[in-house]
Amino acid sequence: MDAAELSAIVSGATTVIGLIEKYGPEAWTTIVQAVEQTKSGTGPTAADIEAIYAKCKADNAAIQAS
Repeated sequence: MDAAELSAIVSGATTVIGLIEKYGPEAWTTIVQAVEQTKSGTGPTAADIEAIYAKCKADNAAIQAS
């Protein structure tokens, strides 16, 4: 593993942690679902990405309302 790969991993981890801190633990579930979908050979469809985005918005709205 070179410095660029390590930097990308740290950057990704920092982004995920920031999202969890901002939106709560529900964000982790959403992130895991997105990663699982992208691991498939075909990747996520536009509809999958839109659904993930809608779920993030709904999670955020629920958190802000509480």
